[in-house]
Amino acid sequence: MIYPSSNTLTSPRTAPQQRITAIYQDIRYRICTNRCPPGTLLSEEELAKEYSVSRSPIRRVCSMLEHEGLVEIKHGIGTLVTRIEPEQLADVYAVRKVLAESMGPFIKLPFAPDAADFFRECAESFLTLKEGDTIGFAEINIRYYTGLTGLGSNATLREMQRSLFFQTSRMWLLLLPAMNWTETMTAVHDELLEIIRRIEIGDPVGLAYVVRNHIFESQQRMLQAR
Repeated sequence: MIYPSSNTLTSPRTAPQQRITAIYQDIRYRICTNRCPPGTLLSEEELAKEYSVSRSPIRRVCSMLEHEGLVEIKHGIGTLVTRIEPEQLADVYAVRKVLAESMGPFIKLPFAPDAADFFRECAESFLTLKEGDTIGFAEINIRYYTGLTGLGSNATLREMQRSLFFQTSRMWLLLLPAMNWTETMTAVHDELLEIIRRIEIGDPVGLAYVVRNHIFESQQRMLQAR
């Protein structure tokens, strides 16, 4: 199934362009939920057959994924899902925090009537995860962050935030087994409750700073788990 994007496209795209975007999002989703773990060889031929396209769109998708650091294209070998090292992500986290602070003025008001309910559902989903279900965690985390960045009206900022999020999200799958599961899920749940409070009082700037602080706290939890 193609992973659905909540993007609102600001310029028309042709059907082939939309198809490439959908394939790119789907493969990125597989990588970031560890369905394609580090070291996986992505076969152009098999992917082209799976998505019923030629190999040319698959090559373009692989180039997009390589730009995000999720794969490495090696001549004579193919496209490999990259391994991740915490040290390489410090700069990415620094930029993510700056972008989070910047999103406040671009958050659309009033908030959608079901916005608080959406994040409340995500919060409860974290608490009901079975211990050790890192893939389930990744799926909820992606859904939550896609919804969060969807609150913004600036498409460029939104895409930058999502791109950097996907670069760091795989680290959770690597380090979650070393964390206290109950404490971590409770912390993530409580962070989402802070977002809900900001939505309920109509405070987009405060929400942006809450998100910035959450990114910082997530980074600290990962560093402590190393």
